[in-house]
Amino acid sequence: MSDAELFRSADLIPAVVQHWETGKVLMLGYMNRESFEKTRMTGKVTFFSRSRKKIWVKGETSGNGLDVVEIRTDCDQDTILVLAKPLGPTCHTGTVSCFDGSISPQEKTPPFEVWAGLQSVIRDRRGGDPAVSYTASLLKSDVSHVLKKLSEEVFEVSVASLVESRDRQLSEWADLCYHIAVALEKTGLSWAEVMEILRTREGRGGWVEKKERKKTGGES
Repeated sequence: MSDAELFRSADLIPAVVQHWETGKVLMLGYMNRESFEKTRMTGKVTFFSRSRKKIWVKGETSGNGLDVVEIRTDCDQDTILVLAKPLGPTCHTGTVSCFDGSISPQEKTPPFEVWAGLQSVIRDRRGGDPAVSYTASLLKSDVSHVLKKLSEEVFEVSVASLVESRDRQLSEWADLCYHIAVALEKTGLSWAEVMEILRTREGRGGWVEKKERKKTGGES
């Protein structure tokens, strides 16, 4: 689809920016054809400011820019979705997202934000006091200890799934997910990298994928 087709019925199109890794909606801005072209060419999210009547690159003054990973349009081709990696807080208030406020009676955190928040907390615990923080103690220990704990949690999930209640099973699964996140941080790997491996396996049957790994020595 050409730029001319995208902007055929409007000079300005709303552009929603979503976090590439977590799925969190970061902000809403507006693009005209020029800012859209600059966004694609430079890889930096660029908007048209309706109040200032000019093109502006997100983060040009604050440094908290947005690096483009992918650009999509909706089915009617009148809204842009930008998947991006934020270089800092997106909102001018200093929060991760411009949509971090809630007007619901009870604020609820969606699952993807819980997982992203857990990963963030674990990263922050790297410099923590092992005597105070269990996470810090794991991160400061030998990697073999972290992997041993991970193996123990896998066993506990297996036992719970066979003989324990639904609530107990969920609790054990939560423990396992926590230790997976710690193990990834300890080994210097990321959840996004794991998801990328899964993406490359899309469209291939499990048996086919296993055979390919055996041929390349990736599985014994």
